[in-house]
Amino acid sequence: MKRCLVLGGGGFIGGHLVKKLVKSGCWVRSVDIKSHEYEANPHEFIKADLRDPGVVARIFDLSGVDTFDEVYQFAADMGGAGYIFTGDNDANVMHNSAMINLNVLDEIRKRNSKFGVNKTKVFYSSSACAYPENIQSREDIAGLKESDAYPANPDSE
Repeated sequence: MKRCLVLGGGGFIGGHLVKKLVKSGCWVRSVDIKSHEYEANPHEFIKADLRDPGVVARIFDLSGVDTFDEVYQFAADMGGAGYIFTGDNDANVMHNSAMINLNVLDEIRKRNSKFGVNKTKVFYSSSACAYPENIQSREDIAGLKESDAYPANPDSE
């Protein structure tokens, strides 16, 4: 059975991914700083702050198993529109989200080295807020590509 870790699994995208992974026969651990939503029903749900490297290390512990097969990283400092769009919290948002990403990647790196494996697949999803504001306001966008993020003109710094 494939073992999957969904970080940010309590949110909209993560919660729906958890449902899909469980339905497809995967064992899923879901982690989020907020309460679980969207009736995703993972095998395990852990409410935790991924900015803490010790917490991240514990989340990656699986009894008798070296590591997860797949890690889906959706966790980020979101804070809501009133927090994000003021511009007053940009440094905090970027710092917190970077800490989460670095802690997750560092733990995967350590485990790959410790167990002599390099099999963990990592999916990282950036925020749509990275795309130019004119793209974000259009409803006719079928799917965004990385190249659509340039030239940069995000909705906030």
